[in-house]
Amino acid sequence: MTNGEYQQLVELLQGQFTQIDSRFDRLETELRDFRSDVLGHFDELYRRLDRLEQEYYAITQALRRIETLLADEQRRREVIEESVADLKRQVAAIQARIAELEARLRD
Repeated sequence: MTNGEYQQLVELLQGQFTQIDSRFDRLETELRDFRSDVLGHFDELYRRLDRLEQEYYAITQALRRIETLLADEQRRREVIEESVADLKRQVAAIQARIAELEARLRD
């Protein structure tokens, strides 16, 4: 190999290495940008998951309050039903007594 051919080979290889180096630089930049985008998406997902967890907690607390209110309403309804049944018995007793008094007055 002559000195000129050697010099041409060195220049060719330097050009190739320069091209490869610039390609690696571009690839590194693209990977950095991609990583930044992916991390941004993960941050958004974590924010949404956090919001969903907060909403889930609020919904479960509201359901517990509703269940408590429904249990109280059930107890109140039972008391009212017992009171209505008692009033019905009392009205029936009064009606029977009125009927008895009316029958005595007719006699």
